Amino acid sequence: MRSGNRLGLPLALVLLALAAVRADTLSLVHQQRYAMGTMFDIIVYHASRPDAERSIERAMDEIVRLDQVMSHYKADSNLSTLNREGGSGFIVVEPSLYEVIQESIWFSRHSNGAFDVTIAPLLRQWKQALAEGRRLSAAEIADAQRCVGYEQIEVSAPDRIRFRSPCVQLDLGGIGKGYAVDRAIAMLRSDGIGHALVNAGGSSITALGAPPGTKGWPVTVGRKVLTLRDSSLSTSQQNGEILDPRTGSPAETMTAVSVLTRRATAADALSTTLVILPIEEGVRLLGRFPDASAVWMSAGGDVRTAYGESRLQWLDSR
Repeated sequence: MRSGNRLGLPLALVLLALAAVRADTLSLVHQQRYAMGTMFDIIVYHASRPDAERSIERAMDEIVRLDQVMSHYKADSNLSTLNREGGSGFIVVEPSLYEVIQESIWFSRHSNGAFDVTIAPLLRQWKQALAEGRRLSAAEIADAQRCVGYEQIEVSAPDRIRFRSPCVQLDLGGIGKGYAVDRAIAMLRSDGIGHALVNAGGSSITALGAPPGTKGWPVTVGRKVLTLRDSSLSTSQQNGEILDPRTGSPAETMTAVSVLTRRATAADALSTTLVILPIEEGVRLLGRFPDASAVWMSAGGDVRTAYGESRLQWLDSR
């Protein structure tokens, strides 16, 4: 599970602060669309307002398309079809679904299973138990864990996937929004957009360039303000609902983690992973990602520790 925590600078303040910046030369265009269970915002500065509007529409359409591909709530999504039929043999999947599952397997291997998209059976059991006002028993956890393990996913290029157990199911909630943000940025860039921010509900944000006349896009991280430029930020907050796939239970940590890296897909997967790991273990994991930085925060937003802080461009402290 990913928290809907909104640690990014409120969008209205971003727009208010930036609206007057070189408005005589570049148009500010902002659109919103609801997808993947959250509100996506895209803000663009561009010389041509019509071109910016068309580009944003294309990017938003891609986000909505990916929602239809990767949703585990929609019975007719490509992921739902794979979850139903993948245990019976290879299923041909949409190229973007194949790609994000491949990336998920890669992160699972590098995190020694702390990140694992096969966690869906556990999530379902815990949701039901919590709705009944109880915790899962050790026996129930063990039963659900039989179906969990990224090693049970088998991929065959270019587009076929099967599960090695009929009870395996995938949930892409810990990586899907980041992947969608990356795809939206790629479409904006291909249209010649050089100044943009794509924000998936505050949990996954990517900055392309910077607002004119500034060093970057301001985003709050805890009680501080970070400047984003050509980079991605993802935040996960532990509220007792994020499961550790290795134990089958909610992680013990009560903190929030923001990860800064080049791609939103990586930032999303890493923040999902780091929020369930002890800080020391998380720091060791980040050593495998040369361009990544991370900030661990308390529930009150105070920075507890940071990794790769020299790559973090703080705007001010509050």
